[in-house]
Amino acid sequence: MNRAIHVFLLFFLAFAMSAGGVFGQKVNYSEIIKPFKNDPVFKTQKGAVKPGILQMPYITWAADGVTIHANGGERPNAGSKLGRAAGAPVKLERVDEFDKQLKAYISGDSPFLRGTIGMINLAAEGLTAISPDLAPIVFMQLSWSTGADGFVAKGVNKLSDLKGKTIVVQRTGPHMDLVNVLLQDAGLTLADVTVKYVADITENPDNPVPGINDPAGAFRADSSVDGAAAIYPDILTLTAGGTVGTGAEDSVKGAKPILTTRTASRVIADVYAVRSDWFAANPDRVKSIAKTLLEEQKFFRDHLDNVGKKKSADQAKLREFKQLSRPLAGIFLFDEAAVEDFVMWLGLDSELALFSGNEEFFGNDKSPVGFAAANKRIQSYYVAGGLISSQTLPAAAKFKWFESEAVPVPAVAVKPVFSSAQAVRAAAESSSAGTLFTYTFGFPASMADLAWRDYPDVFNTIHEKVTRYGGAVVQLRGHADNMFHNFVRMKRSRGATTYERKVGGAFKQFPLPQVEEVANAANKLSYSRAFAVKRAYARYLREHHDLSAQEMDLSRFDVKGMGVSDPKHSNPSSPQQRTENMRGELIIIGVESEIPLDFGMEDLR
Repeated sequence: MNRAIHVFLLFFLAFAMSAGGVFGQKVNYSEIIKPFKNDPVFKTQKGAVKPGILQMPYITWAADGVTIHANGGERPNAGSKLGRAAGAPVKLERVDEFDKQLKAYISGDSPFLRGTIGMINLAAEGLTAISPDLAPIVFMQLSWSTGADGFVAKGVNKLSDLKGKTIVVQRTGPHMDLVNVLLQDAGLTLADVTVKYVADITENPDNPVPGINDPAGAFRADSSVDGAAAIYPDILTLTAGGTVGTGAEDSVKGAKPILTTRTASRVIADVYAVRSDWFAANPDRVKSIAKTLLEEQKFFRDHLDNVGKKKSADQAKLREFKQLSRPLAGIFLFDEAAVEDFVMWLGLDSELALFSGNEEFFGNDKSPVGFAAANKRIQSYYVAGGLISSQTLPAAAKFKWFESEAVPVPAVAVKPVFSSAQAVRAAAESSSAGTLFTYTFGFPASMADLAWRDYPDVFNTIHEKVTRYGGAVVQLRGHADNMFHNFVRMKRSRGATTYERKVGGAFKQFPLPQVEEVANAANKLSYSRAFAVKRAYARYLREHHDLSAQEMDLSRFDVKGMGVSDPKHSNPSSPQQRTENMRGELIIIGVESEIPLDFGMEDLR
């Protein structure tokens, strides 16, 4: 059903609906047919796209409010900017159930699909098997999830702990994307976990099927479930307000949040796709639709930026934003007065893609989270899990916004996630911070400086992780060889004050340093090595990705020299083991970034 809403209104609604209700109820698991192309939905009779009113689906997601505003409401109307762009009246219909979208798409009731990259990829094989005319062409990105979605589990501290666990996920929903990334970054496959599927993403009082049909409910009711991909209000409920569940008040004992998309901010990409046959017949109309929606996104983004100015905000613009948001709050939150909640949802839990984001997503083949990389990643996951039989990559329209009527797409300055290095270190060391995963790489034995071009695979991987987890603390740890430290400690324990070293073919005596001196030197060396990686990564961004200093955010990096404190081999007995001790580590630490949760909305109340 509907996506997450980061608002206390819906949190309390979810609590009220679920309180005292799940225990003793049946969980209705709905497994995905493997491969998905054999699902009954693909038996829908294919039809041509119907003429006249153009039907477009939307889902319960704040970014879709921008689409509704561009159409002047859900119904066709003479003042619709979207209708003028489409060359036909446009009817927007809320269709949260992806199967219903697929039926309308195949039958010709609508030429569009509204989903995530993972959802479009799951359906592409089945649609193409019916007819190449139905192959989906992704023509625009709407948004990223940046806080609304997440994962909660018991008995799990880091992602690799999911091995052997049972997790529950909405069938064919946006969390298919999230689970794909979490398992892959943990070094796991679908074979390493037991996945159970349910129909809805959260409790749906309108679901005609009695019983439990959502991940949070299944997590509560089924003791065999260890974790669930869930929306934000449900994560709060399951974990006793975002801490650790006690088993009381609808929480699950021992359950805690593992991460949200505030940390994994480049994982769930919301997109629109169109039928190949309709795109081939109407390329200019599709481009005009995309252009109109992205122009509307810029209009909303300008308003959100004004809200972020707090006391210096333009008051007239605030009043305008409040007025235009009222009907959207009514549609999505069932209360036109809930303007603040809607704006928080739009401004915090999601990030509008804009023209610049679309140019980056579709046009930058080097992007580790762009269209090409996302398709490749999720398709390999689906193939390995038997969800699709072979890679059938969706195509992209790849509109070039720099061309012809060119909408300017300027470089966007990156806003630092954290306010200071002290804040980063405090977040990394906080008791609530959790290591999501560790990427280990080797250091050269001797390194005055580090050239990224000598280690392209290492820096490509670092960039992928850093980009995907855009709200996480990134800790770079350097480690040193501990052999000399062990030697000095052993000699000192025996009362020695000197040691022999071969120089020019003869052994000479040297003063034996203190153990603390050796440890301090190792700390400095390991820190300098880790800092050299950060410096080389900045050059990598500048030289390989053509990013300016304003487009880089290195504020999330915490550089730490581990010295000899955490060796891989306590007593290395070979040159290889010594080299393995001289390692670097990229640690992705899941913390909620320092985004002000009210960001100056007093005047919207």
